[in-house]
Amino acid sequence: MRPIRSLSHKLMISYVIVILLVSTITALIHTNQWMSPTAQVTLQWVMIICVIFGLHYYFRWLVLKPIRHLIAVTKELTQTTGSPVRAKRTQDDELGDLVNALNDLIDGIQSRKEIIIAERDRSALAHQQANAYAAEMRSSNRKLELEVQVRKRIETKLTEFQQFLNSIINSMPSAIIAIDQSLIVTQWNVEATHLTATSSSDAKGEHLVAAFPYMESHIDWLQESIVTKRTKTLRNVEYVKNHKTYLLDIVVYPLQQSNSNDAVIRIDDVTEKFRMEEIMIHSDKVMSLGGMASGMAHEINNPLSAIVQNAQNIARRIDPNLEANQKQAKENDLDLNRMHEYLKKRKVTAFLNNITESGVRASKLVTNMLQFSRSNDVSLSPCMIIDILENAINIALTDDKLYSIKGNFEMNIDQDFLAPEVWVSGVFTELEQVILNLIKNASHAIAERKQTLNDIDEGVINIHQSIENDYCLISISDNGIGMTPNTRKKVFEPFFTTKEVGVGTGLGLSVCYFIISTHHSGQLSVESEFGLGSVFEIRLPICHERPEKNTELGA
Repeated sequence: MRPIRSLSHKLMISYVIVILLVSTITALIHTNQWMSPTAQVTLQWVMIICVIFGLHYYFRWLVLKPIRHLIAVTKELTQTTGSPVRAKRTQDDELGDLVNALNDLIDGIQSRKEIIIAERDRSALAHQQANAYAAEMRSSNRKLELEVQVRKRIETKLTEFQQFLNSIINSMPSAIIAIDQSLIVTQWNVEATHLTATSSSDAKGEHLVAAFPYMESHIDWLQESIVTKRTKTLRNVEYVKNHKTYLLDIVVYPLQQSNSNDAVIRIDDVTEKFRMEEIMIHSDKVMSLGGMASGMAHEINNPLSAIVQNAQNIARRIDPNLEANQKQAKENDLDLNRMHEYLKKRKVTAFLNNITESGVRASKLVTNMLQFSRSNDVSLSPCMIIDILENAINIALTDDKLYSIKGNFEMNIDQDFLAPEVWVSGVFTELEQVILNLIKNASHAIAERKQTLNDIDEGVINIHQSIENDYCLISISDNGIGMTPNTRKKVFEPFFTTKEVGVGTGLGLSVCYFIISTHHSGQLSVESEFGLGSVFEIRLPICHERPEKNTELGA
């Protein structure tokens, strides 16, 4: 027979049994005649109370005891953590199911609690690790901040140092170009921009030839220097810019401490230096001639005077028109006319004239040489530059020899005086002589160009005057034949001339140079190119003194 498992069924059966039992006992009591009604009632209540107590104990055993057990277990579970206590199943009914459900719930709670504890432990461990990582992160951040600050300071210092180096490089008077082993430009200073007309931004990152095409002709020489890591120099190489020729010194410095074949190119414009060296050489030569001139002039002048004087005396002694000659010839029965005719046919008189002219020409040469010995005894006085220039130009315009040159074609003298009232300290006649001589030379150069090249229709001599710092600048330019480099180097040398024999002595420009440099503490230079004319520049110190109003200048 299947056992009764439902608590409600058990209670129902208990209620039915109690009712049946009470009814039965009540019926038995009422059927028992020997008992008095009071005894019957009393017995009935006793039986009822017994049944009630029995029912109570049954209900307590059946319901309350399992419930109290569950309450106790529940309290124990609430008071302890992780207690292994479980409710005991004493009945196979709803309370037993409740015990099983409670045990399952306890197991579930316990497992979840274990999971929560494990997760809490893992969370605590993760929190600890997170705190450790956070501390490490904060430490790393502090270190990183310090490193960033240090790096910023280093970058600032490097930037300042780079700017300082760039400032140094850009302040250098030389053109500085840095290249790598592929000849790519990595550095380009301001002077390199001035030299090549290529900006630094356009040059950097470009091939050297693209940035500075002039270097194409020196690429092999440059690469050889880089490969061999030997410094190489090119001196006085010609570089043409804006139709003007410059002289450059090019030096290549391969970087010795670098693993790569980088190099630095330094380019110096030595045009002015070369010109000054030429001037110094000319000065030395002129000074040497000045030392010789004083002694030579007197030694040469005496026999020249005797030659010229004797030649003139001979010419007078054979002159048939002189009374003294006629008287002496009559005493000696000599026909002076026939003798003069004979001497003329034999060209004796021509010889005498040639001797006299050559002597006079040599005397003039000696006179020019004597000017070289007058270096320290020259008396200088304030002169207004406009007076010197105008006097020299007026003389040139009325000179017969220049007029004959100008008669072949049109020639103009253009004047551009920016500071005409400036004063210089000098000898008026000597400065006038220098200006006049340069104008004459310009006229001859223009005439020569017309005769040889015949590529101009008009001769132009431009006389420009201005002030630069404490100097008065006078430039005399022409569109004449110009000079070759070799001629330009020797143009101020004594006795050097390009004119035909007998036309020039070669002392004109050397005397001008000596007058300007030695007598007036100035400078005389020339820029010229064959077929493009010449420019002579005079630099004279400005005189800040002024003469008295009645002082006569230039007499």
